Amino acid sequence: MLVTAGGGMGNDALKQGNQLWLPRSVLPCPWLSFLAMQFVNSVQSLTYDKVADYLKGAALFQNSLRAAGDRPKFDILYGSALVEVEVLPWEVHPWQDDELATVRATSCVTVGSTLDCELMQFLLTENRRMRFGSFHLDEAGQVVFSESVLGGEEMSLMELQTCILSVVTMADTYDDIIAQRFGGQRASDRLSQGPLFERPTV
Repeated sequence: MLVTAGGGMGNDALKQGNQLWLPRSVLPCPWLSFLAMQFVNSVQSLTYDKVADYLKGAALFQNSLRAAGDRPKFDILYGSALVEVEVLPWEVHPWQDDELATVRATSCVTVGSTLDCELMQFLLTENRRMRFGSFHLDEAGQVVFSESVLGGEEMSLMELQTCILSVVTMADTYDDIIAQRFGGQRASDRLSQGPLFERPTV
C-alpha cells in the first residue's frame, strides 16, 4: 500500500536542490505539493509525522533541521556532526499481519579510510561492545554509525532523542580513533569544508 503525504510548509523554508532547510517548521505547504512523498504503509506515514513534529519542536534540533522533499528523511546538524534521520518501513518482522516502521539515525564517522581486513575486524569487534547501534559501510565505502528505534503510535520520543544523540556521541568518539589507525578524514572535518552542508541564512 502506498500512502501519500500532503500539507504545507512554513514560509521560512529554503529550498536547496532537492533539500529543504526548515529552521522553524517541517510542516508541508501547497506550493510544495509536487514534492509529495510516498509511504509503504500507514504506520510509516504516522511515524514520519511524529518525527517531524518532534524535530521541529525540539530545542536541540529545530534550528539546524533540513527535510528531504521527496522521501521521509531529515538531516540534523548537531555540533560538528551531520545526522541523517530516516523513517523506514519494517517489512520483514515476526508479526506477519502488522504494519511496522522504524526510525534510523546515521552519522558518517570517517571518509576515505583504508577498507581492509584490519578495519573490518576492528568495526566488528567494536560492534560487539555496543549496547545499541552498530558500525557499517555506506554505499560510498564510508564508515558510518547507525542506530534504530521502533516507530508507530507508541514510539517513545525520549528513545528517539537518545538514539540521535547516541549516534552523535559514537561518531565523535570514534572518528579520531579510526582516522589515526586506518587513515582517511574525519567526517566532521569534511563537513566543515563542504559548501553542501553550510546552513542557509533565512
